[in-house]
Amino acid sequence: MKKKLLILLVKIAVGTALVSFIVWKMAPGWDESKLIIRELFEYRAHRFVAAVCCFGLVVFFGTYRWRLLLRAHQVRLPFLQVLRLFFVGHFFSQFMPGGIAGGDIVKSFYVSTRTDDRKHEAVTTIFIDRIIGVFGLFGVLIIAVIVNLGFFGYGNKVLYVLVSFGAATLGMLLFFNKTLLKKIAIVTKIAERIPYKDFVARIYNAFHHYKDHKLVLLLSFFLSMAIHLVLAMMVYFIASGLGLSTPFRRYLIIVSLVNFVGSVPISPLGTMGTLDGAYIYFFQSEATGESGIPGALALIIRLIYAFWGFVGLFVWLFLRSQMGLDGPAETAGQELEETTMDEVRND
Repeated sequence: MKKKLLILLVKIAVGTALVSFIVWKMAPGWDESKLIIRELFEYRAHRFVAAVCCFGLVVFFGTYRWRLLLRAHQVRLPFLQVLRLFFVGHFFSQFMPGGIAGGDIVKSFYVSTRTDDRKHEAVTTIFIDRIIGVFGLFGVLIIAVIVNLGFFGYGNKVLYVLVSFGAATLGMLLFFNKTLLKKIAIVTKIAERIPYKDFVARIYNAFHHYKDHKLVLLLSFFLSMAIHLVLAMMVYFIASGLGLSTPFRRYLIIVSLVNFVGSVPISPLGTMGTLDGAYIYFFQSEATGESGIPGALALIIRLIYAFWGFVGLFVWLFLRSQMGLDGPAETAGQELEETTMDEVRND
């Protein structure tokens, strides 16, 4: 309990520091930011609309990827139902404590109610979905490095991300190799002492199941790359609408680095604060002499995320009865944990 409280307090402190950083960085150029945003909506509103549509495409690709992963476990849900679940998760990831993790817990709870005998497998798809998303980000970053050779000034930062990619790749190859894992003494000892062995084994087997569905993993990986490419395009439309003339190839680098920073769970509000601060930090060097652009860019991106989050709120408030999702989402994590522990005890 004390450990959880300490982690929460650290996250709150980090989140507060990030929000303070954003306010501090935006304050000097706030008047300029307001003017730039006004010009965007008055003279280049089509670019803002294009950016909003880009995130809609991200939602479509993300839903299709998740549905592929579900079908690999014989959890067959209509696309529209998976889309609604995706929207509900996005809403909670934007506006509730816990950020992305909170949204994933809600999705886990609701998708587990859609199946009787594959609850663990359905929940596992959400975590594998996140993992593949990170690998898709690394894939785009590698392409970005190739097309930006000699042009970008983020060498050290890119190197850190690529080293992380290499470590993650080795970790996943080891994770999927049961024979090799059994030969590692420390892994064997941990497996023998871990509580709820049957439960953990079932979760591991749900992950390992994808080893026999390589085409699903490959398609999911390419969908993840498409998502990050479209996100770069979204930021490009916004930034160019604000008057920034940075070539698109640089957005591949910058947006990939920003998303990598945003994927680190260091704030109690998920990407809020982390993502915004990263956009301001990286675009300061791109908007030389235009102090209002980084803050305006971060604000508009947050508004687009919020807009699609409100779509999720609409789905949750008005369509959940049609989906059989009448349970209170605020207790989703607790109910999911209780259900899981009951199943473990019955194994």
